[in-house]
Amino acid sequence: MKILVLNSGSSSLKCQLFALDDGGGARVLARAAVERVGTDAAPLRFDGRGAEPWREELPCRTHLDGIRRVLELLVDAEHGVLTSLAEIEAVGHRVVHAGEAFTGSVAVTDAVLEALEACSHLAPLHNPPGLAGIRACAAVLPGVPQVCVFDNALHHTLPPEVFLYGLPRRFYTEHGVRRYGFHGVAFRSIVENVEAQLGRPKEELRIVSLMLGSGTTANGLDHGRSVAISTGFTPLEGLVQSTRCGDLDPGAVLALLRAGSSPRELSELFNRGSGLKGLSGISPDMRDIEAVDSDRARLTMDVFVHRCVKYVGAYSADMAGLDVLAFGGGIGQNAPEVRAAICAPLGHLGLRLDAARNAACRGGPGGIVSAEDSRVAVVVADVDEELVIAHDTRAVVLGS
Repeated sequence: MKILVLNSGSSSLKCQLFALDDGGGARVLARAAVERVGTDAAPLRFDGRGAEPWREELPCRTHLDGIRRVLELLVDAEHGVLTSLAEIEAVGHRVVHAGEAFTGSVAVTDAVLEALEACSHLAPLHNPPGLAGIRACAAVLPGVPQVCVFDNALHHTLPPEVFLYGLPRRFYTEHGVRRYGFHGVAFRSIVENVEAQLGRPKEELRIVSLMLGSGTTANGLDHGRSVAISTGFTPLEGLVQSTRCGDLDPGAVLALLRAGSSPRELSELFNRGSGLKGLSGISPDMRDIEAVDSDRARLTMDVFVHRCVKYVGAYSADMAGLDVLAFGGGIGQNAPEVRAAICAPLGHLGLRLDAARNAACRGGPGGIVSAEDSRVAVVVADVDEELVIAHDTRAVVLGS
């Protein structure tokens, strides 16, 4: 079954075309990425039949323009991998937010689109582009089934004492203010990788996963149920991220408002000017910070690590123990020094890192980097969100 997977961002479009067989095997047939959607010079990269990626700039005022061009390239005589668009049997979409409307992946219907519109105010930077991608595919691939795979669906198992804030109840019932949690698709990929590497099902394990990339999130999965998540009402809460601030006293927000900052300015500061970028004054990229020998760079690393350790400890307490600590994402998979710094204070949990294994595990398929006598397995996982979306799409379309 050939499935097109789309991830529509506010000004970007990422696509992968998969071929899935009945036994669960998957091959990536093509990849495409369009940046600067909304401009007349949008860079496009397409990896298809050719040995080298095809690159071009195109006028791309809307997501529909980008999707049309990607579909043209999929059937292009030189670069394409399909003889006809009729070979595409389904389209899967990563959708960030569905509020409390859905607890799993669903086929796109008019009712689903209405529900996504209704909660777009909860994710104003993410849901509108997702809806644009769905509507664009409906226009250019009429009749092809589409599926929404939600980034917050994994966390519908959070109990009320976890998802409620210390606010009057009406803010939840009337305005939907609660902890939703994000990165659910990535955490599903991490846990599938953990199961494969350890040869044990998630239902037997207490797992803390650290998704450490441009966005960073911690998740506690207790015997298959998400019971704790560091992101909250928005992705701002929790760990220090590349440009997001993470946990912040609301009193600081009020103080900045009183000092003359506008809500728009604070939104820009908290979302795009903080985190690793703001703390270091160097870069939002951990690799750039690691390369600089300065007190400020080292302090930035210390703040990042401290927040990760705090959440691992908290979630271990939530679950009355820890069986697996899993790392994923660009930092989690490629920064052994960061992994070692996070693991160092966790010896009281029975966690021991194997220094040689950890140092050797950089990129690639991941691996087990804990010592043989460690009571907690430390696993580096290769995150593949698009593959999770492809499998969910197939299951929904086939009703399995």
